[in-house]
Amino acid sequence: MRALDSTSTVGLLETGVSEFGGRAYGLEPLILPTDPVHGSGDDQLMRKYADLLGPDPSPTAPAGPGAADSAEELFWFRWITGHQLTFLLWQELGRRAAGAVAPAQSDEVAAAVRLVRGYSAMLLYTASCTRDVYHRVIRPSMALHHPAFSGSWARDYGSVRALLRGRPPAAWADRADALVEECALNEVVHEGIALKLVPDAPSLLQAAAGPGRPLPRDIRAVLYDTYFLTLRAPCSPAEIAVQLLRRVRAVCDDLAANRLYPASVSSRSEKPEALRAERVEEIEHTVPGLLAGIALDSVRRSTPDSLAATRPMEGHGSHGA
Repeated sequence: MRALDSTSTVGLLETGVSEFGGRAYGLEPLILPTDPVHGSGDDQLMRKYADLLGPDPSPTAPAGPGAADSAEELFWFRWITGHQLTFLLWQELGRRAAGAVAPAQSDEVAAAVRLVRGYSAMLLYTASCTRDVYHRVIRPSMALHHPAFSGSWARDYGSVRALLRGRPPAAWADRADALVEECALNEVVHEGIALKLVPDAPSLLQAAAGPGRPLPRDIRAVLYDTYFLTLRAPCSPAEIAVQLLRRVRAVCDDLAANRLYPASVSSRSEKPEALRAERVEEIEHTVPGLLAGIALDSVRRSTPDSLAATRPMEGHGSHGA
């Protein structure tokens, strides 16, 4: 596989900006194709991100940031970067589901289960803000972007909607029990977050209901993308992989510095009963290892045998909460 093109946006960031966003809690644009592409292995990425893709820390891995200067800075970083990582997970899950063949391979279904759990983890990560920050900073920013702003506008969700609603590909039917169960847990997380952040308020889409001409679907998708700094363009598998790896490392560095619920601005007490369930809190405590396992899955299809044999690190690391 060719190396990253240094003239591309992704190549410029990868070769010239070791710290995600160029500063602590900075943001980066995400470049995604309209449709997912196949394969994502690249030996240069594996060497650079050895700390994520293997059990031994890489001596060249950049040091993570210190604690964030403000709650607004931290939770804005999480809101944008966590959603970008979600889009990458959706594309990877949609690609795997579209390529599903019978008989189902246990490792392929297991990778899909990890991706669904990774999506649940990103829901918890992006919604780790306090209710005050959400209603004072995040919700108004979406309303200013468009008064009816809605997650239903997300371009990449369509390819995984059926799966996440408990209808996996027919080719996986013989091994689908764990995947269906994981999708049910994802729904619990999704509903719990709504209860946490907007327990007494309608969604922006519901609040904006009334006269007016709805925008075409493709325009809504562009508005949604631009809010989350996401562009659509031809993008090589290596470019997709490196964007995933950069965000996984940035999220893990953030959790190492601040934990999922920072002591100074914790929203732990605002969690509804659904988010206090043991299965949900297990996700909170294993986010770094889970993301490392997903990173390994994303590149293992065309990796050296030594890396392909490395066991995913799901469950390692306990600084998520």
